[in-house]
Amino acid sequence: MVTMVDPAFTGVDGQASMIFGYDSGAQAVLTCTSSARSATRACVTGTKARIEVDGDFYGPAGFRLVSRTGEVTRFDFDVAPRGLRYQAVEVARCLSQGRLESDVMPLDETVSIMETMEKVMATLEPAPTLPG
Repeated sequence: MVTMVDPAFTGVDGQASMIFGYDSGAQAVLTCTSSARSATRACVTGTKARIEVDGDFYGPAGFRLVSRTGEVTRFDFDVAPRGLRYQAVEVARCLSQGRLESDVMPLDETVSIMETMEKVMATLEPAPTLPG
């Protein structure tokens, strides 16, 4: 894992970039910022195709499945995109069923993500300043 951060005036991570490498050979590149209105796109690439999420990844309107040969299949959602809408619907479903944990997003997955974020924060180095 390689990480860089540019802290905001409050001391929190105002901008962070992360590169992850996995035992399978897969890689992930993530960048986030609170300093600007950046694109919030997501693309997941595999060996046979890629998924390109339309709009904000946290409130998508749909996505495209693009095969290795360039064939595109569109998937559009029948609801208006709203930030974290699907997460809110899942929380409501679980609560209405008296469940304390979702089978869609189990607690151990959430804990794993938070542990990864703690590792990222522990390894952050200030971003180098380049001339210009």
